[in-house]
Amino acid sequence: MLQNRKKQKKGITLYLTILILGLLFAIGIGLSLIVFTQIKMIRETGYSVNALCAADSGVERALYGLYQEGWSFGTSTSGLVNNASYTVFIYASSSLNCATGTQYYCIKSQGKFKDIFRNVEAAY
Repeated sequence: MLQNRKKQKKGITLYLTILILGLLFAIGIGLSLIVFTQIKMIRETGYSVNALCAADSGVERALYGLYQEGWSFGTSTSGLVNNASYTVFIYASSSLNCATGTQYYCIKSQGKFKDIFRNVEAAY
């Protein structure tokens, strides 16, 4: 009878050990998923900044083109050194794409960097 009790205690110890290790494994997997998600978000935040800078570069290029090179209304696309790109749309102030009260024209620029898009609009 005494020997049966010792075997039962050993079986319970093994069961509790497996249960605790499984619980620790599940916690570890959960934490690693949270950490990897945060790392991905941080990386995409950097991509977002690059896309926003590309969109801003598009607005600056459109202004230079309008005032210095005689550009007219339309669309322009260009790539940048860091593999970012922008697409610029230039509309007349009378266009439905411009907000009311725009004097001359409005510029809408879309920057792209690694499948992240950011837009900038300017009215002059």
